[in-house]
Amino acid sequence: MAQPGLLLKRLVLTVGAVYFAMVAVTNVVNFIASVGHFHWVFLNSGNAAYIASIAKVYSWPVWADNGVVLVAALAEGFGAYLFIRALLGFRGGVTGMRAVWQALTWNIPVWLGFIIGTEFFVAYTSESPFRELLIIALAMPVIMAVVPDRSGA
Repeated sequence: MAQPGLLLKRLVLTVGAVYFAMVAVTNVVNFIASVGHFHWVFLNSGNAAYIASIAKVYSWPVWADNGVVLVAALAEGFGAYLFIRALLGFRGGVTGMRAVWQALTWNIPVWLGFIIGTEFFVAYTSESPFRELLIIALAMPVIMAVVPDRSGA
């Protein structure tokens, strides 16, 4: 294996693309099911009902819960797009690194935003998965910057 670092970097980008795509799809399904009053279970994140249960004390409009889910799905979908674009363009070295850094940069504020939002509205430990995702998001650029593409390089 002449380029184990390059393989690891592509794996990092693949994980980012798959994860963002997966959470975007589950939130899109949740948004459509919630707005359309469908009782879909498969690939439904259930986030609209969760947000409604938390935000009910704020007397938000009925559409706000679905709006939050839609905004999350759009942010996650854009993240998936950025990671897929980075994965397809990255060839090692500097080839495709601009797209890589754009995806990695997008990754960090998305999860930080979820942490802040969850802490602000819930103020208990439900933000812990987002903290873990933020740590992963911070580790990804380190791998891209530090790991050499070729062994012995």
